[in-house]
Amino acid sequence: MLRDKVPTGCSPATARYARWLVVVVTVLGLTALLAPEAVAAAPPIPGSPLDAYREHVPYDVGSHKIARLAALIAYVLMVSTVVLGVMLRLRFMQRAVNRATFYGAHMTLALSAMIFGGIHGLTFLYQPIWRIGWAQLTLPFEGGVQRIPVGMGILGTELAIAVACSVWLQNRLGYHRWLRVHQFAYVSFALIWLHVFLVHPEPRHLNLVAVGVASGAGTVLVAFLIRIFPSRSRLRQRAFPSEAGAAR
Repeated sequence: MLRDKVPTGCSPATARYARWLVVVVTVLGLTALLAPEAVAAAPPIPGSPLDAYREHVPYDVGSHKIARLAALIAYVLMVSTVVLGVMLRLRFMQRAVNRATFYGAHMTLALSAMIFGGIHGLTFLYQPIWRIGWAQLTLPFEGGVQRIPVGMGILGTELAIAVACSVWLQNRLGYHRWLRVHQFAYVSFALIWLHVFLVHPEPRHLNLVAVGVASGAGTVLVAFLIRIFPSRSRLRQRAFPSEAGAAR
């Protein structure tokens, strides 16, 4: 009888909480102990120097540096091309800068982006670990290493080239029909962004490159939203062009 009256010192809820706490601490401790082994046992990034080392395939560090630099430059030029195209379409700063100057800058940036994108792709012909030939470089989703991300990059680049070449068909297609074709540039950017984001883990971790890639994508997204949702003043100008001309 006296044993039943002795206080235990903790309630059943507290004891249950303590057991769960022990389980959580144990799991976290085992995870911390086994994490280095898991990382060491994880397969290398496909196409990386470690992958080439494990496959006993030579790896050209110079080609890798050229590919990385060309990709970064092409991405910056591509973002600038899209933003300048939106500014050209919505006639931003048309009083300060001549429209022909805007158009020339837009075309120059687009051509430069495609040139550096082409350099980026050509460098992989000299990386045996990627197993990319001329057929895999021109036909999307034909490569053996990272087929989906690489295919997105190839398809996005070829779509951008097709959009750029459609300028010569503007008179034959008509302006409004050509403009619908030209808007596939947004699809091209989305495919290339997916290629950048998926092909290497660097843009998925917090670093300078990841911040730059995210900032570029955010800038293009804002420009796209401004393009499809014009301001009230611009809608008024479209509805009453005579009043807008008289106000000027």
